[in-house]
Amino acid sequence: MAATAKLNKEYAIRMLGIGALMLGMACWSLYDGQVGYPRINARYEAIRPQLVGGAMTAGELIKSVGGDGVSPYERAFQEQGIKTPHATLAKLKTLNEQARNRPVPEGQAERFREQQVEAARALIEMPLKSGHDIQSQFVMAALAALAALAAGVAVGRKARRRFTADEAGLHGFTDAVIAYPAIASADWTKWEEKRIVRFILTDGRRIKLDGWHFTGAEAVVDELLRHRPEVKADSAKPTADVTG
Repeated sequence: MAATAKLNKEYAIRMLGIGALMLGMACWSLYDGQVGYPRINARYEAIRPQLVGGAMTAGELIKSVGGDGVSPYERAFQEQGIKTPHATLAKLKTLNEQARNRPVPEGQAERFREQQVEAARALIEMPLKSGHDIQSQFVMAALAALAALAAGVAVGRKARRRFTADEAGLHGFTDAVIAYPAIASADWTKWEEKRIVRFILTDGRRIKLDGWHFTGAEAVVDELLRHRPEVKADSAKPTADVTG
C-alpha cells in the first residue's frame, strides 16, 4: 500500500508567518530610512535654534524648572508636539555628570562655563539620526527582505515535493526510484523526538525524511519497514544530508 508524505501545513503557516514578519520589518526599516528618520531630523532642525540660542550648559538644559518639573530641553519638544528624543537627553545627562566631576580651575569659572555651553551646543547641533543610522535602516531592510524571501522559497520548494513509499521502493528522494534493498542503514536518533530519519544507501548517498516539514512521514516509514523491518535495528552516526 502506497504511503505519501507532503508539505506539513502547520510548518508552512509558521514559516510564511515568519516571512510576513520579516517582510513587515523590511518595509518598516525602508520607511524609516527614506521618510521617518529624515523627517525626525527636519523637525529637530526647527527646534535646534531655540535650544542653541539659550546658550545653556548641559546641566541647565536638563534641569527641571517651573511647577511642572519639565526641563528646557524637554519643553522645547513639548511645545512643538514632538516626543522628546531620550537618546540625546541621556547624552546631555552624561555630559553634565562629566562636567560636575571636573574641578573648576580657580578664577576660570566663566571660561569653564563657556566650555560647557560649547560642548552642549556641539551635541545639540548633531542630527538626531546620523547618516549611519539612516544607512543602517536600508541594510536592515535588505536583510529582512532576504529572510522573507528565504522563508517563501523554502516553503515553495517543499510544497512541490512528495515522498512516497510503495511496492517498488521510495519515490521523491532522488530522480530515480530507490529500491528497498538499496538502503544500507539508517539513523533513528532523532526520530522519536523530532521525527527525522536519515537513510544511508549502498552507493554512499544519504537521504533524509523530516516529519516536521512533511506530514505523512510516519506512514512512509511504516511502509518502508514493512518491506525492510531489519532497518529499524540499524544505527548510523549522524551525517550531512544531500537531499531534502
